[in-house]
Amino acid sequence: MPTIIYPRTLPWSWMVQRPQQLMRELSYLGYTIFYEDRGAFPQPQVKTLWDSFYLCQGISPLTLAHPRPRILWLTFPQHLHLIDTYRPDAVVFDCSDEAKEEFAAWGPYIKPLLAQAKLVFASSQSLYDQLAPQHPEVTLLRNGVDFAHFCTPQKRPLDLPMGQPIIGYSGAIAPWLNWDLLKRVIEQHPDFHFVFLGALVMLKGFPLENPNVSYLGLKSYDSLPGYLHGFNVSLIPFKLTSMTVGCNPIKLYEYAAAGLPTVATPLPELIGAQKVIQNLSTGNSEQHGEDCCPGLNLAATAEDFSQSIREALLKSVDQEALQAFALQNTWQKRAVEIHNKILKQGLYTG
Repeated sequence: MPTIIYPRTLPWSWMVQRPQQLMRELSYLGYTIFYEDRGAFPQPQVKTLWDSFYLCQGISPLTLAHPRPRILWLTFPQHLHLIDTYRPDAVVFDCSDEAKEEFAAWGPYIKPLLAQAKLVFASSQSLYDQLAPQHPEVTLLRNGVDFAHFCTPQKRPLDLPMGQPIIGYSGAIAPWLNWDLLKRVIEQHPDFHFVFLGALVMLKGFPLENPNVSYLGLKSYDSLPGYLHGFNVSLIPFKLTSMTVGCNPIKLYEYAAAGLPTVATPLPELIGAQKVIQNLSTGNSEQHGEDCCPGLNLAATAEDFSQSIREALLKSVDQEALQAFALQNTWQKRAVEIHNKILKQGLYTG
C-alpha cells in the first residue's frame, strides 16, 4: 500500500478537522500515514498511534523507511514549495476552502499547484465547479463524520450551564460567523443560554459579552459528544460571503449524528443538505406527525433565525432522518472514495 505524507499544517491534537479524519481512515485501509505534527518539540520523536499511523514531531518522514509510492497530501496551497523537498511519486490537492476573503492569500498558489497535482478533491459543489475546468481529475468529496463517536451520548460536562435551554455552537470561533446576527438573536432571548465551543481563529478575543452567553473554549475531540448531546438546538451561523459559499461545514454532520436540530444560515451546501434530510424525513411523517421538524432549518435574518430556534425547541426532531443523513456521510465512506480514485489513477495497483 502507498505511503501518504501530510506535512506540517494542523496540530494533531487541535480541532479535529478533515485532514486528521481522512488520514485516520486511510490508515485503517492499510495506507502508511506520516502525519507531521505542528509545534515546537524539544525532543523530536515519532509516535506510533496505531498500526501504520505515525505522528512525526520534529522528525522528517523522509528519514523513515516506508513503502512506495509516496503521496504528498496538500491542503494548504502555499505548501506548493514542499513538493521538491518531499520528492513524491504523486501529489494530491485536497481543497476545502475558497481562496477568497480570509483565505485570499491562497489565490496565486492554486493554479501552479493544480499543474503538479495528480488528483484533486473538492469539499463542496462550488469548489468543484471552479476546479473541474482546470484539472482533468477533480472529485467532489464532501466532509463527513465519525458517526459512532458522535451518536453515543456521554455524561453531561460539568461546565455546561444548567437551568435554561442550551443553544450551542461547536467549531472555529472566527470572523466568518455572523456576529451581528448572533448578537441580535441572543439579545432577543434572555431565557436561552448560548454556548460556544472551539478555538479562536483570526480573532484576538471572543466577540460577545451577553449575560446569557458562555464561551467554553476549545474542547478535546473525545469530550465533544458530551457537549453536543447537552445542546437543545445547534447553530451554523455563518455569514454569506464569497468564501463561505464554498463551505461544507463538518459540524453539520456531527450535529446530525448526535440527532440535534440545527438552525443555520442558507449556505449553498446547507440548502442541498436540507433537501436530503427532508426527503429522508418524508417517510417518517406518519410516525412523527405534524409537530416534528426534519432537523435542519435555514434562516437569513435575525428574526427568522430566532423563530427557527423557537420552533426547534417546541417541536420534536426527526432524529432518525438526521442520523440516516449522517450515516450516508461518514469519513469511512470518504476514505473508500479516495482509495478507489487512487486505484483508478494507477497510483497503486493493489
